[in-house]
Amino acid sequence: MTKFDDPSEKKDAVPSAEKESGFTTPRRSFLIGSAAAAAGAAALAVSGASPAFAAGPPLPNPGPQPDFSSPNSLGQAARNRGSSASANRKATQIGIGYETWFDAVGWPRPEAEPILGHYSSLDEGVIRQHAAWITYAGIDHIIADWSNNLGGNWTSGTAAKIIAGTDKVFEVYSKMPANARPQIAILLGVDNGQAGTDNFNAQIDQIKTKYLANKAYNSLLVQHDGKPLLTIYTGARTTDPPTWSDPAFTVRWMGAFREIVLNPGGQWSWVDRVAYANGAETAISAFDSAAFSGWSADAPWSVQKVTTQPAFNVSLDEVIATSQPSGNADQKTGNLTSAPFTITQRVISFNAIGFDMSAGSDLPNLDGRNVYLLKDATTGAILRSAVPPGDSTRLYVRQWNVADLVGRSVVFQAVNNSTLGGLGWFGFTALIQQRPEQMTAVVANPGNEGPGSFANWDTHNRNSGANLVEMIANAYRIEPEFLTIQQWNEFGRPDQFSVAGSNDIEPTKITKLAGADSDGWGFYYLKLVRDLVDQYRSGAAFPAVTLDSRYP
Repeated sequence: MTKFDDPSEKKDAVPSAEKESGFTTPRRSFLIGSAAAAAGAAALAVSGASPAFAAGPPLPNPGPQPDFSSPNSLGQAARNRGSSASANRKATQIGIGYETWFDAVGWPRPEAEPILGHYSSLDEGVIRQHAAWITYAGIDHIIADWSNNLGGNWTSGTAAKIIAGTDKVFEVYSKMPANARPQIAILLGVDNGQAGTDNFNAQIDQIKTKYLANKAYNSLLVQHDGKPLLTIYTGARTTDPPTWSDPAFTVRWMGAFREIVLNPGGQWSWVDRVAYANGAETAISAFDSAAFSGWSADAPWSVQKVTTQPAFNVSLDEVIATSQPSGNADQKTGNLTSAPFTITQRVISFNAIGFDMSAGSDLPNLDGRNVYLLKDATTGAILRSAVPPGDSTRLYVRQWNVADLVGRSVVFQAVNNSTLGGLGWFGFTALIQQRPEQMTAVVANPGNEGPGSFANWDTHNRNSGANLVEMIANAYRIEPEFLTIQQWNEFGRPDQFSVAGSNDIEPTKITKLAGADSDGWGFYYLKLVRDLVDQYRSGAAFPAVTLDSRYP
């Protein structure tokens, strides 16, 4: 394997480059700003579009566009946590999924070829180069993926090779200055849906023996709530997480593809199509099976149990309050209002179902509307609002950022002013105050209807980075404690199905640059992530970046 410059010898985190490729020290590149961004609106400029699709007179030639086939357009490194503009953003730890399986599963069907070639996860030069690129992008830690270690991989020896790759990362990082490498968190998996099995515990023992007991390695571990963070992937079909815990760690469970119905138990998210805040939940006047427990109704609202499909065709029973009439009864109007409560967390969440067929009218006009309101308990002023999803079979997450309302006394009110037969009802699950511990933003991901369903209607491809920008913009609003960007280097199917459908960020070779039909993405996504992280740390209200449609 080619030897690379040691990034720890440099004064900043600009990536070192492969000497044989003729890469040079990056020049400082552009960073797009705009009046719209300054005014608090997301600014997305798109370059590289074909003139055939342009409307109106030809635009002036913008000059040469950046070439991301090499690192020459990368510019200086992103701001780090310590230079963040606000306390919340300074607290945000930004991580990225990281695979160490390239001595285990190898390179059977990668969607693109990395700049570094088909490397081994045991190669110290590769580990150092990855560390340089990752710290350049402003990312604080990698999440070493052990989620596939159990089952057949444990007995076949594959897991041992993945762990050996992680061991090598610890070894190399321990020899590097703190500003030249990220920290490390580990993502375990469950054993046939179970935690605490013999094989699961064997992994825990290895983590304690190899990493916690080693002073040099222990200092590399991500800390959360005063202990090393241990994340455990429960899968896309898991509802309630296992009850296993260990006092040596702060344990957080990670689900996936749960944008429809909040993860129960405060689970975090490994990969998703919508960026919601995840974290510990406190129910506000939860409904029981027959009553509203402190809520007041001036219409025939009722408590019912509905069966919905949160993801991957998994049925889930949820208790909801609903204004849906029974049988063929006429739709009635009226409100359901909570008792006053004090906002103690920065996020309020609930699941919504039903319809608002007069959604074209604007608040505060409530004529004919079905709408969810958060109101001041004293003045009745509307502070937040949301509408039903227009679906009778699924629950959809509704989430409010209420950081500016912490300490305020409020009420939640469901206003049912529609009398339309069949489509005049709506409902919701119990209201939750939520600690915004974690959010996930992904470059691309597959459809909701089943694993590997990359051609489904709800598949989100790269779209030259638009998918990532859309998701990470929500993190700008919520300012979570952890932001997970997915991901660095999976390079394997079915998840990384194609170049356009892949969420890998590690720089790749390009021989064909043709938008979604490209055979790689060069350094384009590394630069995009760097810009998004840098602007987040700067205190920007929304990201303001230029997307280049020449890239996938």
